[in-house]
Amino acid sequence: MTIFKIEWQNNKKNLLIWTCALVVIVAVFMSIFPSMENTGMNEMMTTKLETLPQNMLKAFHLNTGPSLVEPTGFFAYIFQYLFIAASIFSIMLGNKMLVKEETDGTIEFLYAQPISRKKIIFGKIVATLSMLVCFWSVTYLASVGVTLFFNDGILERKDILVSLTKVFGTEFFVLVFFLSVGFLLSSFLKQVNQGISMGLVFISYLLGIVGDLEDKFSYLKNISPIALANPAIILEEGWNMGLIVILIGASLLLFTGAMLIYQRKDLEV
Repeated sequence: MTIFKIEWQNNKKNLLIWTCALVVIVAVFMSIFPSMENTGMNEMMTTKLETLPQNMLKAFHLNTGPSLVEPTGFFAYIFQYLFIAASIFSIMLGNKMLVKEETDGTIEFLYAQPISRKKIIFGKIVATLSMLVCFWSVTYLASVGVTLFFNDGILERKDILVSLTKVFGTEFFVLVFFLSVGFLLSSFLKQVNQGISMGLVFISYLLGIVGDLEDKFSYLKNISPIALANPAIILEEGWNMGLIVILIGASLLLFTGAMLIYQRKDLEV
């Protein structure tokens, strides 16, 4: 419980900033949606896009899936980019957890506590998971509220709630996966290196883009968590339970690996 409280105390400001920023950006972008209903914009979305190259439409997920003139479709389009930011937050949160004491020079205080390394890392995992749940729950509730506000009777409230629940439910497990990747990095790094974390997220995103642009590289989409959990795909195909099970299994393995490595790590006191 001590580790849990310490981590919350140390990260609450960062958590608040990221949560507020994401909520504000969602609200700002969704405020553009009412303009999609006018005749000119509707025509462009339904006919003008057909003149663009199919590869470009695939890369931006405009060739299939929900319509941009529906609130959930428009939300899915803008949120695919915001989800990249959420993934960066998640992996960065995990990346600093096991190494920040060495970087900040406060490791002596931590290990003066009468607890084992195993309990330390377990407490950090529980703390960061609870932060992630808080971050994603607030974003989910705000997104539902904003989408309902700008819906203006286009879709049933129940349909919006179900659609966004599918999106946020599936994507949460992607965030947990990136959190576990961050923990694994933190278990053997000597200092906090957020550049590696951000690079891994962008690599995952680019793999999905390349897989969409070139048919011969389509298999790359199957190893990109961000591509597999794209909001437009989730809205079109529904829950992907196979993906969720794989993400849970991979996350457990990565957390376990981080714990085993950290218990044997030579710490710089």
